[in-house]
Amino acid sequence: MTLENLLTSGFTFSDKEALLKFRYKLINAMFLFGIVLASLAAAIRFSLDNTIVAYADLALVASFIAGFLFLRTKKSVFPIVTTLQIAFLVVLFSIVLLALPENHVKLLWFSLLIIVSYMVKGVKGGLVIYATSVSLLLLFFAIPHIFSQIESFINLHLKFEEVVMAILAYSTLALFLALESIQQQQSITNLRKANNKIKKQQNQLFKQLRTFPITKLPNSLALDEKIAKLTNLPAIIMLEIDDYVMLADEFGAEYGHKIIQKTANILKQFTGDTVSLYHVAPYQFTFLIENCQNSEALQLTQRIKEHFELIRLTIEEIEISISLSMGIAQKEKTKLVTHANTALHEAKRTGVNNYKVFTEDKKRAQEQKNNIYWNSKIKEIIYDNKLRVFYQPIIDNRTDRIVKYECLIRAFDNGEIVSPYLFLQAAKTRGMLPAITKFVIEESFRLFSTNDLQFSINITEDDLRANYLVDLLKRKSEQYRIAPNRVYLEVLENITATQTKEIQNQFQQFKQMGFGISIDDFGAEASNFSRLLTYNADIIKIDGIFIKNLDTDENSRKIVETIVSLAQKLHAKTIAEFVHNETIYHIVRELQVDYSQGYHLGAPLPDIVPQTETLPA
Repeated sequence: MTLENLLTSGFTFSDKEALLKFRYKLINAMFLFGIVLASLAAAIRFSLDNTIVAYADLALVASFIAGFLFLRTKKSVFPIVTTLQIAFLVVLFSIVLLALPENHVKLLWFSLLIIVSYMVKGVKGGLVIYATSVSLLLLFFAIPHIFSQIESFINLHLKFEEVVMAILAYSTLALFLALESIQQQQSITNLRKANNKIKKQQNQLFKQLRTFPITKLPNSLALDEKIAKLTNLPAIIMLEIDDYVMLADEFGAEYGHKIIQKTANILKQFTGDTVSLYHVAPYQFTFLIENCQNSEALQLTQRIKEHFELIRLTIEEIEISISLSMGIAQKEKTKLVTHANTALHEAKRTGVNNYKVFTEDKKRAQEQKNNIYWNSKIKEIIYDNKLRVFYQPIIDNRTDRIVKYECLIRAFDNGEIVSPYLFLQAAKTRGMLPAITKFVIEESFRLFSTNDLQFSINITEDDLRANYLVDLLKRKSEQYRIAPNRVYLEVLENITATQTKEIQNQFQQFKQMGFGISIDDFGAEASNFSRLLTYNADIIKIDGIFIKNLDTDENSRKIVETIVSLAQKLHAKTIAEFVHNETIYHIVRELQVDYSQGYHLGAPLPDIVPQTETLPA
């Protein structure tokens, strides 16, 4: 390590680095003291007319100043500077000693001060050299008095004031260097303590970032890192607590946390040398099986499922059963978590307490690819005016005449007409369904302002939650002079009878304003009898699942008869969807269905058929 790097190297110094830094500071201090002491010595010698030595002192001062300034501007060459400095001192003292041999002892302490300080190796060494130097000076002072009969010892005689001056000067420097070294070592110790504290905090933070707080289990980040490090073929089982949200809503968040903790404790029983457990989401866990062999993951999943089927948890004196939905994935390490998540969602689709193994499903993969494409494309479709309204005729079964139309949304992409089934889910995900409905309302009101036909518009749950329809429909009716009784609002299947009072109030306002209410896909899934009471429907559209097989399925015929009878008692009209051939058309008329709709009678088109046109006999 260079000195420049050393001085900016942060918290950790090796003993060698610490000594290097200490010696650098020592040399700086030595130069400063040398300047002061040599200047003082020069002044004293000039006052005593000892000019030769005084000039030597001044040369020493100049040398110290030059060395100090050069060392401050370029730290990395301090060994060279100090070596040259010592060489200069040796030459200077040699000249003075040759010129004035009687002054050799008086100059000795200067050279001793510089040379031994440069060679110092630490606090202990500095104090030893200090004690030795002072002892030698005292010895030089004492020898001439002890051995006064020996002429050579008499020449070593020092004046008392010179001894005192030398001892004071060297004592001051030695003590300064000792304190400086102690302070330096203390600073290094403090820095190391600070560094250790920071490292400890970093380790704690590192652990916290990779731990789920409720269970103290490693989290999804830790799982991703572990998978990335594995060289063998792993498998994972992703688990989710069924109905957790319902339980937490019913008993409270604190109770929900206890469910998670108890579940985690049970799952820990299934860990081992190659099986580890991770808490990856609030009520989701994942088992990682390293070097998974054959059906090991499937066997573990079945054991977990069977175990939870046999036990009940008691939390705060409440006994509950817990089941898990699970998804299993293996093979592709980089897509392991994604595949397990997909398998988990597939398991949840089939109900609770199920598991699925991820398999490459080309149809499913294509659906996901389409979803990704349309999620990125839907904004462009809407804002670049690529939406179109198509109109499908609805036939009066008594007159065979077109009496109304259903307004259906379509899109253009790369010059082709796109079915709404491809992009409506993307629009819902991106919160853009209201923008599509507004477009349909504007286009349909504009078109039907030129005739007296009735028309229906599909409305979604997102439209009702946005609560803009009442004002918009009123404004468009006035703008295009269309009587509200010509317009039917078609309630889609996902709008159930359990909606909020705000949504129910909107339907009451629609009725008060004169708009008709039509229930779509009646009899299928969420489209049930309770909707008849909630929405006071004017039209019931019988789901195509009952219509398309009327000519072959007796049960479908009975269901249609029942729905028609119910509608008549409620004074509501009926529309048969999915009328796809002439036979079906004759049957629905025979069953007294009021209207028919389907490709046999007319496909959705970008314009409407003239009102006078009738169907061919």
